[in-house]
Amino acid sequence: MAPPVPKALPVPKQLTVQCPENEALSRFFLEKWREMMDQPGGLSENPYLTFAKANRNLCASKEPIRTLQDFKKIKGVGEWLIRIMKGFFEQSSQDLSPTKGNKSSRTKPYVPRKNTAAYAILITLHRSSIRGQNFMKKQELIDAAEASGLSQGAIGPDKYKGKKNSPKDWYTGWSCMTTLQSKGLVARRNKPLGYSLTQEGHATARDCLSRAGLDDSAGLLDISGAHNTSTASHSSEHHSMGYCVDETKSGPSTTIRRPNTSVAGHAPEVVRGSSATKRPCNYNTEVQTTNHWGKKIILSDSDSDSEETSKLKSSTKMEQGSTEFNMLDKDIVSVDNSVLAMPPRQSNESFNEAYEVVLTLDNRENFGSRTRKVSDNIFSQFQVPVEVKSLPVGDGIWIARDRKNGKEYVLDFIVERKNVSDLHGSIMDNRYRDQKLRLKRCGLKKLIYLVEGDPNRSDASEMIKKACFTTEVLDGFDVQRTDGYTETERRYGALTRSIIEYYKTNFSKVVNTSRVCPTYDEFTGRCRHLAKKTVSQIFALQLMQVPQVTEEAALAVIELYPTLMSLVRAYSMLEGDTRAQEMMLQNKSKMVNAGASRNIFKLVCSDESSSEDLV
Repeated sequence: MAPPVPKALPVPKQLTVQCPENEALSRFFLEKWREMMDQPGGLSENPYLTFAKANRNLCASKEPIRTLQDFKKIKGVGEWLIRIMKGFFEQSSQDLSPTKGNKSSRTKPYVPRKNTAAYAILITLHRSSIRGQNFMKKQELIDAAEASGLSQGAIGPDKYKGKKNSPKDWYTGWSCMTTLQSKGLVARRNKPLGYSLTQEGHATARDCLSRAGLDDSAGLLDISGAHNTSTASHSSEHHSMGYCVDETKSGPSTTIRRPNTSVAGHAPEVVRGSSATKRPCNYNTEVQTTNHWGKKIILSDSDSDSEETSKLKSSTKMEQGSTEFNMLDKDIVSVDNSVLAMPPRQSNESFNEAYEVVLTLDNRENFGSRTRKVSDNIFSQFQVPVEVKSLPVGDGIWIARDRKNGKEYVLDFIVERKNVSDLHGSIMDNRYRDQKLRLKRCGLKKLIYLVEGDPNRSDASEMIKKACFTTEVLDGFDVQRTDGYTETERRYGALTRSIIEYYKTNFSKVVNTSRVCPTYDEFTGRCRHLAKKTVSQIFALQLMQVPQVTEEAALAVIELYPTLMSLVRAYSMLEGDTRAQEMMLQNKSKMVNAGASRNIFKLVCSDESSSEDLV
């Protein structure tokens, strides 16, 4: 069924001008109005009504309008009309200067800041117009703008942002649409409901593209459809997007998208606009952690080098419109004198030739209604294949799949993702410690804890910040933080590209001396075995409820005394010497401090112990 034809808008007519001095201005205004209606596409309903309202008030004004400042006072006149009428006034810059003070100012056209939601929406609408699409519906526009990667924050609603019952809960990236409409850059049509750019909007979008070094021809790439194939010609400025629609089910997993080029090789750079000049934006974030083997591991996004530690360094240059991730390995990552585990190597083949790296997300990973979209976005921006499986531990792992026989090996990285509200909930019901303990015992060395959202917006901000600090400093996790869904997508893609680069660089160097990655079946079997709690594990969980007893301290205690009864017997051997009993665990393990040792003794053996005694 063809869309209904929009109703024709009446031709503007000259009204009676109350002030004779304003007749020339009124004629010029009417001329501009008619010019814009005669342009291809004409005026939509909203800009037409803006002109009509301003025209009525202009003609009704009994005061002479001699300057832009006077014109600006007319009801219904905004920045858009001021730009259109600027040519009528000979000295607009002087007329707009403030009456007080020495500094002069003038009205500047509204241009959205780079990487904002307004920036992404303008360019997305402009590119859709180039492809011949005159308007876009709201959800279609949100999806396309988010998939473009032009906005740092999410454009659609993010239920994890803002405090509960706060007015800020209602602000999303889409809220900028009000500003875009008020500035006359975007017009809203009613039948059918949709949004399109005005002439001023197209000019502003081209200005944004020009400033960012992008090209309008990128608009020819169809990135909005989840089932469309996007290709661009190979030239000095464009690389192939290189993906195809391939939705197949294989065993327990579902392949969301797969590139038709080698992902493990030099993956094609995704360019949403041709640009020979690129402005890199280095995130300059470096997370340095000490793991439970005592070695330092650095996963860095900065360009600085540290000569004191072995490192896995991701020199990440991220810019709007392109993504480029290079793993620069100065010294091979070392954990307890052994490198990260490598998949088996046959003959002299390279890692690219032997394996394909797949980002595997847990099917319980909660992205809400965005779960499928997240997989598509990661693929479209980074050319990284994404699969969804039921993982026994963690929210994401990286699998190296043998290109010949399809055998899957789990690489030495695992990520646990928590948004701020989930993290708070897991801390309150003690799932937080248990989950970290399972991650530590899963057999993978590089543990990444990704916290999504702003803890400052939570009522328990101090508790959450403390948990992040202890997880990083005491537990040896690589804690990374993102602002929301969109940045999490980019972080997953960045990590995947960095991991691929690391294994590609070090596969031939250390494969003969490193540990071998477990197969996926071995990994899941080990984790399921860990899920079966023994008496010692339950005892450790009980110990972790004691003040000052960390996970490391609890593990150290159960290594010495696997059960509560064995600990009681050890205390009974020192009966009569309370001081020795209190310090027994501290003397036997460096992981147990004096306070923890004393509190455990008071809880286990003191007849009159109470919660107030445990400090």
